[in-house]
Amino acid sequence: MNRKIGKRYLCLMIFLLTALSACAPSSVFDLYQGKSLKIAVVGEAPEVKEEQVEFVEITFTEMKDDEDYDAVIIRESNLLEASESQYAEVYLRSTIPFFFIGASNTIPFTVKDVEFDKTWEWAPGVGYAVGVLTMPEEVRHWSYGLYNDEKTDEHIQEMYARIFETIGELHP
Repeated sequence: MNRKIGKRYLCLMIFLLTALSACAPSSVFDLYQGKSLKIAVVGEAPEVKEEQVEFVEITFTEMKDDEDYDAVIIRESNLLEASESQYAEVYLRSTIPFFFIGASNTIPFTVKDVEFDKTWEWAPGVGYAVGVLTMPEEVRHWSYGLYNDEKTDEHIQEMYARIFETIGELHP
C-alpha cells in the first residue's frame, strides 16, 4: 500500500513541476514600431528584427561626411579607435546622435586624451550601450542596459529596439 501512495505522490509531484514550469515567465520584448530609420554603423551592422531600420556600414573617415543618417552606431570592435582624440569634436558637433555599443560611459569618446580601455567596457550592473547628442542648449546622454544584466542575442536585440525608439523620438 505504501508503494501505491509513493507512486501516486511521485506522479503528482512530476505533474505539478511540469505545470509550474509551463507557467514560468518568459521574456517578451517589443520591437521598434516607429518610422523608417537610416543608421550609419562603424563596424558590422547588427542583426535586428526591425525591417524599417536600414544600416549603412561606414568607416571612421566616412563618419565625418555630411550624409543623411538618423544616427551613427559604433560597434564594440571599434571602440578603441573611436576614443581617439580627433573624433571627440565629431561626436560633440554632430547634429545626430552617436551610440557606442559595449561601452559603459561616453567619457572616453567626448573627452580628449581619455582612451577607451577595459575600465570603460560593459560589466553587469552598468549600461551596455551609451549615446550622446549635442543640442543647442544641452548635451544629451543615454545609457542602455541589458535585461537582467544578461548578454544574450535576444537581450541585445531588445536594447537596439530601445535605441531605435530614442532615435525615432529625436526625428518625429
